[in-house]
Amino acid sequence: MKLNSPQSSSGSEPDVAAIGDDEEYTSLLGHSTHQELMRAPVEKPGPSKLDRLVWVATIIIALCTVIDVVLVLYLGLHSSTTAYSQLEVPEEDLEIRSPYVNLAELYAQTPLKSSKHKPIINHARAFVQIDRTNPHKIFPPYGLMRPIADGMVPEYERRLLLTESISTIAQFRIADFGMEKCSLSITVPAQGESNDVIADEESTIEIYQLPVTKKLNMQKLSYSTRPVGGKLVGALLVSFNNTHSLPEYPCKSGTYQTFEFRCSKPGCKIDVTGKAEAASGLYITQYQTV
Repeated sequence: MKLNSPQSSSGSEPDVAAIGDDEEYTSLLGHSTHQELMRAPVEKPGPSKLDRLVWVATIIIALCTVIDVVLVLYLGLHSSTTAYSQLEVPEEDLEIRSPYVNLAELYAQTPLKSSKHKPIINHARAFVQIDRTNPHKIFPPYGLMRPIADGMVPEYERRLLLTESISTIAQFRIADFGMEKCSLSITVPAQGESNDVIADEESTIEIYQLPVTKKLNMQKLSYSTRPVGGKLVGALLVSFNNTHSLPEYPCKSGTYQTFEFRCSKPGCKIDVTGKAEAASGLYITQYQTV
C-alpha cells in the first residue's frame, strides 16, 4: 500500500495541469468572442408590414381631419353669409300676415248672423307723380311737410295731378275681412272752396290697374321705373261739388291694389287734393260682404 500511493500522487499531477490549461483556454476564448460580439455592428430589424400599415393609416386620418376642418370652416362662413344676406330683405318684399286667419272657413261652415257695417273709406299710402317727358325724375311722395319738435312730418294730403305728360300712381292696401267689395271714388268740393283745379267743367280720368302684388317703394318711383302692363279698368268722371264712383269689384283683404291715373284727352289738367280722413280726393270705398 505504501509503494502504490506515491505513484498515484505523481501520476495525477499531469491530469490536473491539463484540466487547468483547458479551463484557461476556454476562458480566454470566451472573453475574445464576447469582445468580438461587442465590437460587431448590431443589425436592427426593419419595419414590419403591420408597422407600415399603421403609418399609412395615420397619414390618411390626419389628411381627413384637415379636410374636415377646412370644410367645416367653409360651411360655417358660407352659411353665416347666406343667413346675413337673407336677413337683408327689402321692405317692399316683406310678407304681411293676415290677422284674419281661418275667418273665411268659419263663416263658410257656420251660419253666423253678421252685424251690419257702414262702408269704409280707404285712402292710399301715397300718391306719386311720374312724367313721361322726364322719365328719370322722381317726385316726392309727400308734398307739404309740417315741422314738429323732432323734425318734419308730411301733412296727410293726397294729391292727384294729371296733365298731358304727368300721370299719378297710387297704391291702396285693402283693409278688414268681410269688407271685400271695393269701388274707386273721387270727391271734389265746390269750386272756390279749395285750390283744386279742373281744366274743363267735367273731365274724365282713365284708370289702369297695375300688376303689382307687393308694396311699392314710392320714394324711388319714376316713369322709367314704373310698373308696366297696366290694364284699363274704367273711366271716372271728375267735377266740382260732386262725387263719382266706378262700379264695385271684389277685393281681397290684405292685398295691395295699385292704379295709374291718366288724362283721357289732350290739354286736360286735373289737380285735386284729398285731405285728412274724410271722403275727399281720390279714395277706395269698401263695402261689407259677410
